This record gives sequence, C-alpha cells and structure tokens, in this order.
Amino acid sequence: RAILKAIWGPNSVNQPEHLWVLVAQLRKKLEPDPSHPRYLLSEPWVGYRFAAEPDE
Repeated sequence: RAILKAIWGPNSVNQPEHLWVLVAQLRKKLEPDPSHPRYLLSEPWVGYRFAAEPDE
C-alpha cells in the first residue's frame, strides 16, 4: 500500500494490479528469467524487496 500511495497517490491504494504490472515490467528488464525472480522478490504479506546479491 505504501508503494502504491507513493507512486500513484492515495486513490490507488485499492488497485494493486497497477503495482503487479510495474513489478512484472521491472522483472523483464532486471531478471535473467523473469518467471523465476532472483533480484526483485515478493515477500508474502509484506511486499517486495530487492536482493542485490541473489541467494544461490
């Protein structure tokens, strides 16, 4: 919610699909295999995090 509000304003908090699309686009640019992310990770019930050095 914090990311949605910071990027798109307070009216977008109930529209998480905007964030899902943005994350998918970022993964296409950053990840060697976007379907198995190593850098832009989802944290259940928390949000997303960037792993500068991916776990092996």
